[in-house]
Amino acid sequence: MPPHNVAALVHLVGFLTGAALYAMLFALVLRRRMGGDRLPLGTAILGLIWNLSGLAVFGIRDFAGVDPPAFLLATAYSALGFLPAVVVHSVLRSQSEARHRRMAAIVIASAYTVSTVAETLMFWTAFHGGQVPSAFALQLLTWFYLGLTIPLFLLTRKRTGSARGWSIVALAVFAVSALHLSHREGATESWYVELAGHHASIPLIFAILYQDFRFALADLFLKRALALFALVAIASGIYVGIEVPLLAQHDFRSDPVAVGGSVILWVGLALLYPPLCRAATWIIDRLVLHRADYKRLREAFDQRLSAIEEPQAVMDALVDALRAPLAANEMRWIEGDDGGGDDPATIIPTTELPRYALVVGPLAGGRRLLSDDTEMLNNIALLAARRIDAIRLSRERYQQNKLTAEAELRALRAQVNPHFLFNALNTIGFLIQTSPARAHGTLMKLTTLLRGVLRSAGSATTLGDEIDLVSAYLEIERARFEERLRVDIDVPGELRGIRVPALMIQPLVENAIKHGIANSRSGGRVAIESRSDGHKLAITVRNSGAHATDAEITRGRKNGVGLANLDARLRHQYGDAATLTLVASAGETCAEIVLPLGRRA
Repeated sequence: MPPHNVAALVHLVGFLTGAALYAMLFALVLRRRMGGDRLPLGTAILGLIWNLSGLAVFGIRDFAGVDPPAFLLATAYSALGFLPAVVVHSVLRSQSEARHRRMAAIVIASAYTVSTVAETLMFWTAFHGGQVPSAFALQLLTWFYLGLTIPLFLLTRKRTGSARGWSIVALAVFAVSALHLSHREGATESWYVELAGHHASIPLIFAILYQDFRFALADLFLKRALALFALVAIASGIYVGIEVPLLAQHDFRSDPVAVGGSVILWVGLALLYPPLCRAATWIIDRLVLHRADYKRLREAFDQRLSAIEEPQAVMDALVDALRAPLAANEMRWIEGDDGGGDDPATIIPTTELPRYALVVGPLAGGRRLLSDDTEMLNNIALLAARRIDAIRLSRERYQQNKLTAEAELRALRAQVNPHFLFNALNTIGFLIQTSPARAHGTLMKLTTLLRGVLRSAGSATTLGDEIDLVSAYLEIERARFEERLRVDIDVPGELRGIRVPALMIQPLVENAIKHGIANSRSGGRVAIESRSDGHKLAITVRNSGAHATDAEITRGRKNGVGLANLDARLRHQYGDAATLTLVASAGETCAEIVLPLGRRA
């Protein structure tokens, strides 16, 4: 390939690479919203001006064959002249000692002054029709920044790490570049001379990105650059080792075998790019970023979650699992989904409140969360959310089952309590002396009641069986209260086969007897009614004895064993579809259960 074409290709690739790097810096600055720090934004704009203007300048010269406009040249080289001043400012602005801060301020001011003088000379030369770029301006930049490496080295000598070395090397490369540009280039400059002479902005941007965006540089640029470099190297090897010998031995215009072999080689080269990208990603992640294997991290965390039974312990395990892989100086979790202020927060997306958020503080070594880190955080947060949801669901089911079992047990004890049995047995003992036949009948009713209670505890029954159970209970109480207790039961026969919860009506009847009939000298009436509209079943228990106040009903519903258990059982089985209401009036107290119409037995 002719030297001129090689130089044109080097310019094209170099300016496109520089434009891409400075555009990346511009995007990173905007994404970080560095409103109070204009230095990175100014750097990105200067670099874009130089590389885009340079692309236009050398494109016009190398491909169109005409001289580019003088003011376009002046603009390009002025932007290039300010870039080393920005590097100096970026390196020296974080001096801690007072005397070093004063010296650094002098060096920074000198750098901007010299770059401004060089820019003025560029535009002065362009305005007066001289040769642009100005050789004097470029030589001024060369010797000034070459000499500036000495105070820069002295002011940063106590720093550790490679950022200091990058910056000094970048300034030295810029000085060599400016020295080359100050001379008139030959028509057949070698490609490495063209690269070093015209693309000093590339090591400058590497120094800036390495200083402030080290991990973004590796993640967004080096992975792709490494894969592309490997691809170019393989392509060059194929071209030199295979294509050139084929060109020497075959006529591609008439030899189909040579054409086919060449096509196969280049198709194979294209298929190599995906594995090269994966290899470059692995190299950068492991050797440069020292990033953990996120796939294994997720698998290990998922296995660890299976042994955790507390939501707070899940969040503690999440913090413990991620602190080292992300090199976080501070990491914590908070309850709530409002984030952690200025620090980035990852919400744990549980289905129910309360939710949690993982707050990631500053990372070690200036590291920042990149796209792969964010994706990993979201995936692990989802694993944690699923485990927390599973723990909450398990607890809810346990509480529901425990509540149901306790409600059924308490309901059984509430109905067959020693006080009731004591009264019933006293009544039977009295009747044995006065009316043996009635005593025998009452004893049979008590047997029926006890058998029904034991048989129906913990299971559903029919409305008819429930009414029979309540009737036996009322017969025993009638033997005790005699004419003071009047009973009316109105349950249509077509409703007796409907399935209902066991021991549902008996607590209401017991309360009617205990708080209504027993507290009234004249006694009263207990009425049980049932009706249906085809969709819901309503069961009403009324008593006309001593009426209760609204406060007494509220207190009894909250603290009473029978009503509280009945409320819990209805809520567990039907949710909001079933209701229990109690209303007191001057003449009677009314309790009503409304529930969805169940199937018939």
